Amino acid sequence: MAAPHPERELERIRKLAKAGLPRLVVVSGKEAFFRGEAMDLLLAAVPKDAELVTVEGLDVADTRGSAEDEAEDEEAPPEPVQSGSVPELQVLRGGGLFAKRSFVVVRRADKWVKRHGAALLAFLPRIAAGSGLVLELQSLDRRTKLAKALEAAGEFAEFRELYERPFGRDDGEISGELVQWVVQRAGAMGLPLGAEAALLMTAQVGKAPAELAAELVRLRDQFPGANKAKPLQPGDLRGKLSVQFESTPFELAEAVLQREREKAWRSLRGMFDRGVRQRDGRRMDQQGVFPFAVSWLFQSMAKLHEGRQLVDQGVSPRDVPGRIGVKGFADRFTVQLQRCTEPVLREGMLALLECQRRMRLHGDDPELLLEQFLVQWFDGVRVRPAREMEA
Repeated sequence: MAAPHPERELERIRKLAKAGLPRLVVVSGKEAFFRGEAMDLLLAAVPKDAELVTVEGLDVADTRGSAEDEAEDEEAPPEPVQSGSVPELQVLRGGGLFAKRSFVVVRRADKWVKRHGAALLAFLPRIAAGSGLVLELQSLDRRTKLAKALEAAGEFAEFRELYERPFGRDDGEISGELVQWVVQRAGAMGLPLGAEAALLMTAQVGKAPAELAAELVRLRDQFPGANKAKPLQPGDLRGKLSVQFESTPFELAEAVLQREREKAWRSLRGMFDRGVRQRDGRRMDQQGVFPFAVSWLFQSMAKLHEGRQLVDQGVSPRDVPGRIGVKGFADRFTVQLQRCTEPVLREGMLALLECQRRMRLHGDDPELLLEQFLVQWFDGVRVRPAREMEA
C-alpha cells in the first residue's frame, strides 16, 4: 500500500503527540524534511519529568550482517540475544536514578537498527510503562519480521517524497503535490500564494521542501499585510525570490550568536548543498568548509565569551567592544552579548572542540557534526554518538 501524503502523516503525529507518546514510534521515509518535522513534534511531546537520551545512529560501527535478514532466516539456529549489550535500551527499563520514566530517541537509526535489530525485538516487551523509544529511519522494508514486529508494538509513520506531477494526468506540475503543498503551507503561515506563484518558486528556488519552507518564511516577512482574498501572483514575487541560496561561515556564525535558529539552519544547508564561494568567486573545496566554519565560529564565540565575562564583572555592554578590540559591527556585537550567557558560550566552545575531535579521530560526517552542534546550541540537547553508549 502506498504511503499517504506526508502532511496527513504529520497530522497523525500531531494527534499522537498530543495524546501522549506510546511505547514505540517509528518515523521513516525518504523525505528528510518531513521526518524532521515529525521528530520535532515527538521530541516536544516528551514529558518534562522524563529522562531523555538522544543517540546518533550513524555512529554505530556496521560490523554485523543485517539484523533484518537474520530475523527472516527461519532455518538458522536461534542465537542468544544480549539486550544488555545495547546500553541505550537499558535506559527504558524505567525507575532511573533521577526519573521514573525514560525516552530514548535514535536519530538516523538505519545502521543502529541493522546492528541491534535482534536485541530490539527481544527487548520491546520489556519497555517500562510510561517510557518510550523513538526511531528515525530513512528506509525499513515493511515485509521483514523486524518491521512487522515494530509496527505491531507501536506507531509507524512513513514520509514519502511529494510528487511533482499528478499521477495519470497531463495538466503539468501546477496540479502536482509539490506545488499544491507550497500553496497550502504558505496559507497556513498566513501568506496567500497563488498556484502560479508557487510553481515559480519551485522553478527558481528549488524542489526540496526544506528550501521551499525557508523561502516561504522570507516571503511572509516581505508581505506582512498581504490580502488573503487576493493571492500573490508571479509578478508580485519578481526580484524577491532567492536563487539557490548560498551561505558562508561568517553568516553561520552571525546567525548562531544572534541565536536565530532558522537562519543558522538555512546557512548550514546552503554551505553544504551549494558550497562556499571564495573572494575570487570560485567555490571552496568541500573538505575546507568544515574547518573554516568551526574555526570562525570558535574565534567569534571566544571573543564574545571574553566580552560576556566583562559584562558579568559590571562593565557596561556599550563599553565592551572598545575594551576588547571589536572595531566593526559594534552594535551587532552588543546585541549578541545580551543574547548569549557565559555558560552557554562556554558550552558552545566545548561543543565545537568536540566536533573537531570527532572529525579528527573518527572521520565523522562534517555536516552531521555541525547539525549536532546546532541542536545542542539551540535546544540544549547533546546528541551522543552510539559508540559512546557502547563504550
